[in-house]
Amino acid sequence: MPSGANRGLPIARLLMVISSLAPLFVLWAIRGASPIPDRYWIGTCLTLVILPNLVLVWRWQIAKCRNDHRTIVIASARDQSEHLLLYLFAMLLPLYTANLAEERELLSVAAAFLFIVFLFWHMNLHYMNIVFAILGYRVYTIEMASPQGSSRSSVVLLSKRDAPPPIGASIDGLRLSDTVFVERDNANA
Repeated sequence: MPSGANRGLPIARLLMVISSLAPLFVLWAIRGASPIPDRYWIGTCLTLVILPNLVLVWRWQIAKCRNDHRTIVIASARDQSEHLLLYLFAMLLPLYTANLAEERELLSVAAAFLFIVFLFWHMNLHYMNIVFAILGYRVYTIEMASPQGSSRSSVVLLSKRDAPPPIGASIDGLRLSDTVFVERDNANA
């Protein structure tokens, strides 16, 4: 793997973006949308909750089986808990409270949803996932130490640590995508 992180594994990233919006799909399934019959609406919402998360678990298993990991040397680490609050209040609540009763409003919400998916993809915010939180993982942004003269790159580390890893620590990260790693000591939990 190249020394700098890139944004590879695009299918894994897209599925992480979609799975990060699972709470919204659950709320939408419960709420319903008048222009669409419940059997289609609820089925679609539940598929968007279940399928991306199943594929993500499958990717996790593939990474374990292939021993797909990377040693990450910490130059700096930040807790990203505040991003979760931003995610909840700036993304989920406005989409949930949108009116889904008329076809035109439903189309505008769909357009807003696609815009949010694009932003999550583009800004590399695909690690916001309820499954990770349920499993006890916290999100840390890690600036990786780099060889002299080369630029630093950052990755996301999912870890069960209560605090960010210390500067200089070496972490064995199981690779979910080229920018998202699960701390390997906890990857089998």
